[in-house]
Amino acid sequence: PILLKGILHPDDARRTIDAGMDGIIVSNHGGRQVDGSISAIEALPNVASAVNGQVPVLMDSGVRGGADVFK
Repeated sequence: PILLKGILHPDDARRTIDAGMDGIIVSNHGGRQVDGSISAIEALPNVASAVNGQVPVLMDSGVRGGADVFK
């Protein structure tokens, strides 16, 4: 199976399915690569809704510091 990590937007989730991925990992890579991006937990409901059960949706995230709590 191929899972695509780094999905934060519903449109990207739909494109992932169209491209034939077997699953999605909602992640902002800890906010390190894209400082100021939305949190994964904020993106999760919209991505899951867009996927509509077609593929598994996992989430890679956590609270590691004050900036994570603030986001």
